[in-house]
Amino acid sequence: MTTTNHNPTPSPVEAIKSSSKGLRGTLAESLADAHTAGVREDDGQLIKLHGIYQQDDRELREERRRRKLEPAISFMIRVRLPGGVCTPAQWLAMDALADRYGNGTLKLTTRQTFELQGVIKEDLAATLQAMDRALLDSIAACGDVNRNVLCSAQPEHSRLHAQVHQCSVELSEHLLPKTQAYHEIFLGRERVAGGEPEHEPLYGPTYLPRKFKTVIAVPPYNDVDLYAHDLGFIAIADGDQLRGFNLAVGGGMGTSHGEPETFPRLADVIGFLPPERLLEVAETVVAIQRDFGDRSNRK
Repeated sequence: MTTTNHNPTPSPVEAIKSSSKGLRGTLAESLADAHTAGVREDDGQLIKLHGIYQQDDRELREERRRRKLEPAISFMIRVRLPGGVCTPAQWLAMDALADRYGNGTLKLTTRQTFELQGVIKEDLAATLQAMDRALLDSIAACGDVNRNVLCSAQPEHSRLHAQVHQCSVELSEHLLPKTQAYHEIFLGRERVAGGEPEHEPLYGPTYLPRKFKTVIAVPPYNDVDLYAHDLGFIAIADGDQLRGFNLAVGGGMGTSHGEPETFPRLADVIGFLPPERLLEVAETVVAIQRDFGDRSNRK
């Protein structure tokens, strides 16, 4: 027999987010600490919301443990790239950064973006500044926020794809956190006078309970796997003219062995919306997840 706890204790990550002063935490101090190749434990959670993961080389773990050395730590940077579209110049810029600051490779992901692997701590700011000059960033590419927005690729319908891709860009921009922490910590921008953290009108101080993924599909293709995502928009077109979207919500493939409350689920199609209501509807669905999502179980 099992019982349901109607007042579960929030996970420790919730306290880290709520006390982070707009995702700043002590990241600046962690990045400046030359005594370690990594960041502090709490900052390791916050840096994810800036699109960065701290990692270590598993092949060297045991050897370094025997030698009483810390793990061989490096960082992965995931690019925010709505619809998976980049210019040739941006691709070449990322390729050069992989050689200069990474391990010489670009990892293409199943969610229409790419990752830089093997960046060391002291090169993080320089890497992100170079990305900024190429008009790229990693904001919200990881962590408890809306992630990279996917969009069907339809080269044979370029006019329709241009409209739908623009929707993915607008969704990505609209659902970004409002904090300027990324710009201050990594790009060296000055903090606004007064020093108070920015108000997050959508996310609030604790952001989302878990990652949130949004896609746009253009029938007859489902190359973005729409029903496996939290929020999906099915484009309805008249020829090459976008007329609106059917809305799908509640999908996800996350499951943990031995955790019966975790299970994969296909999204439900619940209605139609015209293009001008896209951002309003997306924000409403995200707010429902913000307010009613499980903040205790991160499985």
